[in-house]
Amino acid sequence: MTATFEIIYYILLFFAIYFQVFFLVVFFEKRKDLKENMPEALPYYPTVSFLVPCWNEESTIIPTIESILDVDYPKDKLHIFVVDDGSKDHTWSKMQRFASNENVTLMRKKNGGKHTALNFALKEVTSELVVSFDADTKIMKESLLYAVQYFLKDKDLMALGGTVLIENPKTMAQRAQSVEYQMFSYTKRMLGFIGGVLVVPGAFSMFRKDILNEVGGYVKGHNLEDLELTFRIHDHGYKVNHCHTAIVTTKGPASIKSLFKQRLRWGYGFLSNIKDYRKTILNKKFGNFGFFTVPMSVFSYVLIVYVFFLSVYRTSMFVADKIMAYQLVGWQHFAFKFDTFFLSAKAVNLIGLAMYALIFTSIFMGKRISKMERVSLRSLVAFFILYGVLAPLWILKTLYNWIFTKGVAWR
Repeated sequence: MTATFEIIYYILLFFAIYFQVFFLVVFFEKRKDLKENMPEALPYYPTVSFLVPCWNEESTIIPTIESILDVDYPKDKLHIFVVDDGSKDHTWSKMQRFASNENVTLMRKKNGGKHTALNFALKEVTSELVVSFDADTKIMKESLLYAVQYFLKDKDLMALGGTVLIENPKTMAQRAQSVEYQMFSYTKRMLGFIGGVLVVPGAFSMFRKDILNEVGGYVKGHNLEDLELTFRIHDHGYKVNHCHTAIVTTKGPASIKSLFKQRLRWGYGFLSNIKDYRKTILNKKFGNFGFFTVPMSVFSYVLIVYVFFLSVYRTSMFVADKIMAYQLVGWQHFAFKFDTFFLSAKAVNLIGLAMYALIFTSIFMGKRISKMERVSLRSLVAFFILYGVLAPLWILKTLYNWIFTKGVAWR
């Protein structure tokens, strides 16, 4: 039985390392393309509309709108649609600060979910480009110009994701997310190079207005409307990319409990959308998105769950062996003195170390392309401790909810 577990583990580790090495190969092939310089002026400034859906965002909506108004972009080409989706706090009254601003349109509707708020604003949009933007997010001044450049350079591009980073992480949960998001900035850019972007994030994503009209706007998408829309755009045969220099910052869930709830929603929405778009898996019509990205994303769930159960099994066997030894010889014979002889040189352990080395590489690659000053040691510790323990639990809970169709609330 143990030998079978080990063989499966070897196979899973092989694929995990394969995916990481593949990202590295893409990085070294495309590293020159990562050096993006901001021009003093664009040859053309397309009109851009920001759609900002809000629900109980009284504490964040003002700095969010102010950050958009402060971007380096001609103000006569920029407009913001802010939609209060039936908030129960003072979001609507806070929004009134911008009531007289000609670049801002304030809208209000009954609560219907984020996708309904986006569609509510989308009906009024006449711009060439549309940005989906979360109400607890801030955009860097140059990010819009970086993103627009992609559409000017590539007429076939229809959707673009921006890089989302955690702003001033303070809690353990936020520190862990800051490392995770940093790693995402690297992996998403590599997927962009091969045409395999999995999702353009709802926090900051840009589209040509025509494509949103063609594919039918936003749908609920199992409470993951950004992922569903990305799948739908791929399904229509259009190009999706990622811009690592178009950076926005968000707070992220502050507590472990709220992070757990967020990931349950993400996981449930991911699996449900994978089921809806299962035809993409290993389908040559979808190129690297179908042959690499989707299988890799599903594989990550399999790997984490398997490693979790294998760890439980190994720990149980270890404890059982020690209990049996105690019953036979007693505790007085368990004195242990460290010696390098006890360090295991089994291939599976060396492969595991190689996997951790590649994960560290992804983290620091993300730091490099996101132009972050440093990687906090406390954040690294929080990431490995929290995600090492919590990720298997939320994935197991996600699988349970999904198998037994127990939907997950938005908040």
